Amino acid sequence: MTPGDLLKLSTQSCVDAAKLLHGLTVDVSPKGTFDQVSNADLEVEAFLRAALTAGAPGSAVVGEELGAATAPITWYVDPIDGTRNFVRGIPLSCISVAAAVDGDLVAGCVLDPFRDELFTAATDTPFAVRSTGLTITPQPSPRPLVLTDIPLPGSPYRGELDLLAELLVKADVRRVYSTALSLAWVAAGRADAAANLGIHPWDVAAGAVLVREAGGVFTEIGHNGFAAGRGEMVGWLTERLEDIVQ
Repeated sequence: MTPGDLLKLSTQSCVDAAKLLHGLTVDVSPKGTFDQVSNADLEVEAFLRAALTAGAPGSAVVGEELGAATAPITWYVDPIDGTRNFVRGIPLSCISVAAAVDGDLVAGCVLDPFRDELFTAATDTPFAVRSTGLTITPQPSPRPLVLTDIPLPGSPYRGELDLLAELLVKADVRRVYSTALSLAWVAAGRADAAANLGIHPWDVAAGAVLVREAGGVFTEIGHNGFAAGRGEMVGWLTERLEDIVQ
């Protein structure tokens, strides 16, 4: 399958999975000290696993809730990125699917079910946004806009509060608590950069494809961090985060 084929499959699977959320009664259980899991997470991931592996026989899935396996074609699935927002009805969450071929990310899809907004890209398909709601062409700003959740509750790293204080001097900052959605917004030019620590592969796989195919950079930092976007702010964030994770 080509990257374009994988993108079509991931996109249709996301669109179909989002239909499961309409009319769903949400039940929530704790998952660790600072996290939660809902029945929506479990049902959406189960649906995506079935749809993606049926559409690409022999492929495997790395998912947040239901385990991981790898194959020549591997899917990275985050059924609800931003669960803590989702379960409170805060419209800052998304469904995220990415495809990797022989370890290289080649296609990514992020779907915001609240706004019915779809962000897609692949190595042979340009970045695109499909939205049925109000859209504003991003306008220039005298200060860069950075999306970050640093510091996360329970973070093992020291120096994150100092980083946040420095960042507030240099940029406008928004805390979204949905990494995949943040990266999609960076790809769309709504923010200049995004950075986080304490992330997992399924949090960033699709967003990394979107940012790269939109002309930005995505830099992995340590084992669980990243900085992404355009402009000088990305380099500054990369250096500061590398200092923190050492």
